[in-house]
Amino acid sequence: MKHRRSIELASPGRHAVEIEKETLATLPQWFVLHAHCRTCHHEASIDRWEIARRHGHDLSLANLAKRLKCQGCGNRSDNLLLLQKLPRD
Repeated sequence: MKHRRSIELASPGRHAVEIEKETLATLPQWFVLHAHCRTCHHEASIDRWEIARRHGHDLSLANLAKRLKCQGCGNRSDNLLLLQKLPRD
């Protein structure tokens, strides 16, 4: 769908990711994972291929989010798992 100013708008569900059902194996390759600590605001990228090698490709994103530990302050609770979609040609 196009906005009147030629801005591409995502239609509902087009790029939606269900965190409970999505696994590292089913997540499209153009998504990059980041972790954000709500306590100290430290943010880091996550190597999804290394996580998949260690913990299995069937690890859901919801379970991955529960396992996050901040490298800055050591916080293990209330950390965010962020998904970034890389631009595609």
